[in-house]
Amino acid sequence: MRKGPIENIIFDLGNTLVYFDFCYFYDRVALHEKNLNARSLKNYINKNKLGLKITRGTLSIKDVFKILKKKFRLKISYSDFLFFYSDIFWVNSSMKTFVEKIARIKRFKIFLLSNTDPAHINFIDKNFPFVKLLKKRVLSYKVKLNKPQKKIFQITLEKYKLEPSKTLLIDDIKENVQVSESLGMKAIQYKNHKTFLKQFSRLNKKQE
Repeated sequence: MRKGPIENIIFDLGNTLVYFDFCYFYDRVALHEKNLNARSLKNYINKNKLGLKITRGTLSIKDVFKILKKKFRLKISYSDFLFFYSDIFWVNSSMKTFVEKIARIKRFKIFLLSNTDPAHINFIDKNFPFVKLLKKRVLSYKVKLNKPQKKIFQITLEKYKLEPSKTLLIDDIKENVQVSESLGMKAIQYKNHKTFLKQFSRLNKKQE
């Protein structure tokens, strides 16, 4: 890992700032329908990579609704479908406190790098306002790329003119951490908050 003070912190979104579980979506849609099994819905979405296509911006959530409506003969309205799709998150209170604290420290610049889509990011901004502290963002659906593709990390560094050795990524996915480190960035894989704080403190002290 290259030496240099931490000046920039790039946060992941899902299972870092907020937790999520897509099972809430599958189960609620299935409960709404008479002849739909939640597992069948999940398997079809995963097999056809519909989630990936939404976050990469090649399909809209409305496109996916139409595909699923035709495939499973859904009776659900689009507004209910969209709400069930969006309402799968809950706050990581510990990380909320950390972000609010870091945002007050002038030497740090904070960023958001996420595989997400318009429905999810709008829901999160509305329901978890602390996320809006991360105003500088690279979102997958806008750049048509997903982590762990190397190019989305490069775009983030280039867009905000970040020096890799002074930039820290916090992400729950090991592969994303590895790709960022291959570009000369520092990285912490977020697993639990207590361990994360120790890793951040250790890394930050080394640079002071």
